[in-house]
Formats: sequence, C-alpha cells, structure tokens
Amino acid sequence: MNLWTNRNFNEFAMINTGLPFVSVIIINYNSFEYTRGCITSIIEHSKGLVNFEIIVIDNNSKAPDLEKLDSLLEFSKVKLVKSPVNMGFSGGNTSGVANASTSADYYFFLNNDCVLINDVISILTSFMNKTANAGILTAQMFNAEREIQPSFEYFPSVGNLLFGRRFMALFNKDMYPSRNAVYHIALPVPVATGSAMFVRSLYFKEIGGFDTRYFLYCEEEDLCRRMKNKGWNTYLLPEARFIHFEGRSTQRNIAIEKEYFISFYYYLSKFHSPFSRIIIKGIYLIKILKRVIKKRVPFELFKFLLIGAPERESIKYKN
Repeated sequence: MNLWTNRNFNEFAMINTGLPFVSVIIINYNSFEYTRGCITSIIEHSKGLVNFEIIVIDNNSKAPDLEKLDSLLEFSKVKLVKSPVNMGFSGGNTSGVANASTSADYYFFLNNDCVLINDVISILTSFMNKTANAGILTAQMFNAEREIQPSFEYFPSVGNLLFGRRFMALFNKDMYPSRNAVYHIALPVPVATGSAMFVRSLYFKEIGGFDTRYFLYCEEEDLCRRMKNKGWNTYLLPEARFIHFEGRSTQRNIAIEKEYFISFYYYLSKFHSPFSRIIIKGIYLIKILKRVIKKRVPFELFKFLLIGAPERESIKYKN
C-alpha cells in the first residue's frame, strides 16, 4: 500500500533522552477540526517527564479536509500519513504503529474527537511504569458538557444479556464493576473505551497487535480479551481525564449499523462457543426485531442479521 508520509521533527533527539516514549496515534477521516483540537489539547497539557510523538493517519478524507491536514505540520511533534484508502479503525491504527518510532514504550490510540483535560499521557505513563501486569489503560471520559461518562464496557456474555450486570456481579464482581459509579483510584476493568486506549508496546506486539479483519467496531473488546488471556490487565485511571465529543467522527446510518454486527459476529466466532454464539445472536435478533416494530431501524437490518451479517457487506470492500 502506498502511503504518503511527512516527518517534521528530529526523531533522533526525541528518542534519546532516556525518558519514557509514547507514540500517540490519531485517525482522521473528514474531521480535520476535531483532529486539530485533539492535537492542541495534547501539546497544551503534556508537561510531564515523558517524550511523545503524534502520528496522524488520514483514512482517505475528501479533498477539502485533506488539503487542511498539511497545516498540522506546524506542530513539531506531528507526523502525518495520508492513506489512499480508508483502512478503518484497526487498519488505520496499525498503520500508525508501523510509522511510529521503534523506541516507543507505549502507544496511545486516541480518537480525534477527544480533547485532554489534564496531563493524561504523564499520568498513564507513570502508572504503566509501576504496574507490570498492566497491558491497557484508559482515562476517565466526560462528554461535551463535562458530565462524567462510562469509560469501560463488559465482555459480551450470555449471562449479562439475559440477567444483567448486577446479577452477574454476584458471581464475579471484578468482571462486572458498575459503569455508573464514580471512581477515585485505579480500577481493573474488562474493556477500555476504544476512544482512548493506552497500550504497552511490548505486550501489544506479543499478541500480534490489532486484528485488521475488524474494520470499525469491537477492536477494543478483541484487544482487551487477548491481553486478558495472557494475564495482562486493563485499568481505568480516573485521575486522567478527557472529553469525548462522542459520535462526531462517525455518523450513524444503516451501513454503520451493519458494520457493527459484522464485527460483533466475528468477535463471537473468535471467543465464544457455538452454543454461546447461537444464544447471543438470538437475543440480538429479538432486540432488533423490536426496534423494527417500533420503526427505529429498517427491516433491512433484521434481514441482514438473519443471513448471518456477512462480511462481504463490510464498508471496507466498498472504498
């Protein structure tokens, strides 16, 4: 794949200071203003003893947005990579890793519609340095109104779908912490929000990085599951804070709804037994049928699930 890249900083000087090194990876897709705001917040708040670079991967934005991206090179820490195709979330972030410094201790996969509130990079780096079993970290998320938002999810399970979190927490409290509680200390969580994932590069490489068969959804569940299978935990650090202008970089439509289920069904095929897959898919068929009856989604989506959410319908094949 041909990629256009531009380096506008002295990489040698950046990686030879003896400080921890973080490669911040941001994907842009027709949302330049969010990307610029995200970068500005990183540079403004990152004051600690951490070295970092910012790698912007453009997923084949349209001309007006694409033309603005060159202005990001005024920031000395930014590296810009323009892809001729839309590689999606996992593909775009994998490209970011490929273009990152080989000396990176950590990768920070950050949605472009996020802005940091405080020195998130230093806080996460400090905790990761002291916690050998930490594979993935995330920060406390807020919405545009500065209201606290859940920063983690649960792994999909038959029990959670049928009986709910509170019932399942009776048997495994660690896997089902409350998403609505306010936390003040580091908390082990099942799945970090995909909008801000801070990952130890060594562990990331050992598990093979992102599975690029996913295009847009379930990458965080997959990554956290494979880390967990290796004995490496995911943590929420509430001291580190960021705002997520949720949904601003991806517009919901029938194609996006289908894409979610393509990814979700693939995730189930990797980590769930045939019996579990049948139960979970049946539950979602019922849920979607109810939404169809209430005219919240078109019948087309229900038919799509009936035929197994075939991967051939993925957006990645329509670029």
